[in-house]
Formats: sequence, C-alpha cells, structure tokens
Amino acid sequence: MNKRYFPAIAALLIAVTCTSFLPALAQVASCPNGSGLPCLPTFLAAEPVLTVITIAQDDQLRNTGVIWLADTMANYVAGTPAAQDLMAQFKLFVSYNGLPIAPTSIFCQFVEKDKSEPIKNAQGPWETLVSVPKDVSQNFICKPRWAAPGVGVLDVYYIGPGLPVSIADYVLVVTANFAIGRTLVYGTDMQDICVLGWPVSSTADSTTEPTFYQITKPNGGILYLIADPLGGWKSCEDLALAQHADLGVPIEWT
Repeated sequence: MNKRYFPAIAALLIAVTCTSFLPALAQVASCPNGSGLPCLPTFLAAEPVLTVITIAQDDQLRNTGVIWLADTMANYVAGTPAAQDLMAQFKLFVSYNGLPIAPTSIFCQFVEKDKSEPIKNAQGPWETLVSVPKDVSQNFICKPRWAAPGVGVLDVYYIGPGLPVSIADYVLVVTANFAIGRTLVYGTDMQDICVLGWPVSSTADSTTEPTFYQITKPNGGILYLIADPLGGWKSCEDLALAQHADLGVPIEWT
C-alpha cells in the first residue's frame, strides 16, 4: 500500500472512533426553535463527593456498635444497674479525591428499626412482619475526635431513656461536608448500633449473665469489659426481640 494514504486512513479511523463513542459520553442539548444553529453536545460530569468510611469497634465480627443499659436483667428490671456501657466507638476516615481532609462539619442521624405485625395494612399473606423505622436522633450524641486531618474516631453516646422499647437495632448515618469555595461537598456512610437491655453469654438463653473483666479507671470507677455482649446471637435484631419477650414487651400491630 502506498504510504501517502496512511494519514488519510488514520484520520478516517479517528473520526469513526470518536463518532462511535460520542453518544455514550454526551447528551445533545436542545436548541432554540427556528434558530437554525447547530446543537452542541453537553458532556456529563460527575459531581465531587467526599468519601466517608466508618468501622465499628465494639463488635468487629458483626460489624456493629454495642450499647447496654444494665449489667444483668435483674438489675435492669429493678432500675439499679451496677454497670452500663452507653458509648459505641467507630474508626473514622474522611477523604476528598483520595486525600484525607478535615471536614467542615460532621453530623449523625439515628434511626430505630423495630418489627411490627401488619394486621390492618398487610399487603398479602406473605407479609408476616414489617420493619418500622423511626428517627430517634435526639437520643444520641456523636463526637468526632481527630488524630490528623480526616483520620480519627467517632464516639457515639446514648442519652435516651432506658425503657424496654429503647432496646433495638439502630441505623447510624454519618454525613460529612467540606467547603470548596462557596460549594459544600458531601459524603455519607452507614453503620449499625445495637442497644441492649443487658449483655448475655449464651445463644440458648437471653437472660444468662455474662462474665465481666474489670479495669479500675483513674477516677476510681470500674470499667466493665465483655468478650461478646451478644453472646453468640447472630444479630442484634434477634436478641432485641428476645429481650422484649423476656420483659413482656409485645410485638406491635400496624
């Protein structure tokens, strides 16, 4: 083949390639009616976002934070807990385009996830239980603590009532934002928090008292540690339902 044709062939291939991929990369903008002007494609661009990563520390096997309101069922019922653990802990990492950054602000939303039986509003015989989400952010406080820009921990404190209905599986939504000029860029991550009436030590009995390891704090108080607060139960939701049954809390109707 004559080499003088190579530039023409190369130009033709480039034109065909660009024409083939152009519809996938652009959207045709609408033109004014009767303007007679050609319509130029409007290229799509992804909005900037933050990356927020949280890792639960209380129960790393089930990947959930754990809070318990009393040390035993008897002390919970009597309202005289000898020990409590009202804090859940998470590792926290915030980055923008792969670079750790100190967010402008962080805020948390907490959603209680209960179960109810759909009596009046059942959509069919297959719907035997439904999940009922409820925003209870007023019952928690979250505090980020930074070791370096974007790298730190998130402490979550339970400040709500110690009622049996508070024993539940919770969804934690962590949102961070970062100011770039006048624009706020956002990122979000989601975690689980398990609020128990008391920790357990056996899958066969939700009332079995666990074994505590005690540490004396600098102020003289005792810190109680438990190897497995959920006692082998496969999920917080199952154990919460069991503790509701132990306390005589029925499944509600909807």
